[in-house]
Amino acid sequence: MPAEQDPAAKRAQFIRQLATRDLYLWFGIPRDATADQIREGAERRRRTISTTPMTQHQRSIERAFCDQGEKALLRADVRREYDALLGRGSAATGSTGAAAAQQKAIQEREARLRAARERIQHYGADDLRMNAGSATLLATDEAQEELAAQYREAAGVKDATQALATAREARARGQLLRGLAFAERAHKLAVNPATLKTLGAALRDTGDLAGSEQALRASVAQLDTIRENAPAFTALAATLRARGELAAAEALARRIVGEEDEDAHGWRILALIAGQQEDINTALKAWEKTADLGLDVPGVLAALDALRKDRLARGDNYSAAEIEIRIARLRLN
Repeated sequence: MPAEQDPAAKRAQFIRQLATRDLYLWFGIPRDATADQIREGAERRRRTISTTPMTQHQRSIERAFCDQGEKALLRADVRREYDALLGRGSAATGSTGAAAAQQKAIQEREARLRAARERIQHYGADDLRMNAGSATLLATDEAQEELAAQYREAAGVKDATQALATAREARARGQLLRGLAFAERAHKLAVNPATLKTLGAALRDTGDLAGSEQALRASVAQLDTIRENAPAFTALAATLRARGELAAAEALARRIVGEEDEDAHGWRILALIAGQQEDINTALKAWEKTADLGLDVPGVLAALDALRKDRLARGDNYSAAEIEIRIARLRLN
């Protein structure tokens, strides 16, 4: 039998590939780890892989290595061979200095990964709010009095993180004036991608679309990759849509989902834009993708029903029937 088809040769090659990494260090577990410790270490590593900025191809490779490493350590016979091979590799380095250098390199890499994870901006409940508010929201005396009261309360907050959390919670609850006051306070205390994104969204809530676009463009300029700053890119697409710049909004939404296929908020804004452009096929695909990813399924059903009624009003019975089928399918799921 040829060597490449020999199971023993394949197994030996597999173990040699695993031994290119010290799985114990990689999983953060002791050399005598139990099965439970191995599983916990592998799961921690999978979480790290899922939140670390990298290409989808690299992420799939890292996940596969993690899965195979976990299986190898859980099998006593494979683990003995792996440990022996790993031990020979360590002995070949010839000194404790080489081992120390290896450990230092691992620690430095982990520190870089932690710093990269800390840069990532995550979606919050307030990011579901994508439609612009009325430009007349601040026109009444009552609104101005309420806003002044919120400004006074926000002025007492000295921590940017606290002000930002309050602004996001207020937006999620529909308290738009409170959201604006605390977003401005957070931005005053700390100018960073997160405060700029929330300020831009809060300005859109109150109808200041020019100010919203300015703040959101500043956010994506500070942290300019979708993988790290997706909420700001999605918020910018929502503001461009509100300004009537549908072509630019669509291009940005397609870029978001093109780079991050599992970005449910990106699919949501693409669905809204496509519906406004009467691109029914794209809208249906995007709404279904949003629901498949588990984002606000009742909201997706309501949006599809509104789209169905719009198509009926326009005499487009074919599209209305197709939307009805999609609604029924989502309800069954």
